[in-house]
Amino acid sequence: MTTQKEIIAKVSTEILALMEEHGTNWQKPWLSTIASGQPFNVVSKKAYQGINSFWLGMVAYSAGYSTNEWATFKQWSGKGASIIKGSKATDIFFWKPIKIDQKDASGKILKDDNGNKKTKNIWMLKAYKVFNAQQVEGYDSPAIVKPEPVEFNNQAVDALVSATGAVIKHGGASAHYAPGPDHIAMPAKEDYTGTDTSTAEEAYYSTLLHELVHWSGHTSRLDRLKSNAFFGNSEYAFEELVAETGAAILSVVTGVSPAPRADHAKYLNNWKKAIKDNPKAIFSAFTKANQAVEFLNPTAEVANQEAA
Repeated sequence: MTTQKEIIAKVSTEILALMEEHGTNWQKPWLSTIASGQPFNVVSKKAYQGINSFWLGMVAYSAGYSTNEWATFKQWSGKGASIIKGSKATDIFFWKPIKIDQKDASGKILKDDNGNKKTKNIWMLKAYKVFNAQQVEGYDSPAIVKPEPVEFNNQAVDALVSATGAVIKHGGASAHYAPGPDHIAMPAKEDYTGTDTSTAEEAYYSTLLHELVHWSGHTSRLDRLKSNAFFGNSEYAFEELVAETGAAILSVVTGVSPAPRADHAKYLNNWKKAIKDNPKAIFSAFTKANQAVEFLNPTAEVANQEAA
């Protein structure tokens, strides 16, 4: 049986390898799957969330699957389908609460005033194995209708930004979120320049979405920002991973180009540090990025859930 430590090590190793392979553009394979629909369970019809959405999207991209339908061995059997011989299962992950006895420093079980044992829940990472619809026989997948790409519309993005109520101050040469005064600082829109992969307008909005995800972490909102985070340490790196992942999702759902930003390479090194220092960070980061997306754009088809 795969242990929690082994699951975390496997995923963090795969993500780090993905960063090495794709460099500063490591999100592109994953984003291409989001654009064509989130991976979902063929029985419940619910989309996988958090790290599972990313993980299954990457597997589908690497294997060349044209469908985002997934299910366990038992679920496929219940549909009268059988796994094609030699097919390799893909792990998906979730946190399961387990009730344990509370103990004091000496190991003695604590009891309440009525003499009953005190208990608490701890979260254990579990894994299920699933197979893609193209790994089974005896199942006719519905005709795949690939959604039309979302066209970039600055008015739609402006409406999303306006609806958040965030205070945005333009001017200067730096783009950042200031937690103390609780505002976003952005260079003037006309100061942005285009690249080979994005227009100046797309570069402006992708940066703004990144800062908006930071803004969502304020204590009065999602309460995610850490006071001890500073450039170069793991807390800072973790928040950047959340912000850039959330911005990438928002860029897709709003039609903004997900081209790498000029400072993406700098952040990439910090992400590697965050994952190496704490392999669990990748699970938490994707869950928190989903929470930020739902908070900033409640109509997006990316929902928050407690499990990874």
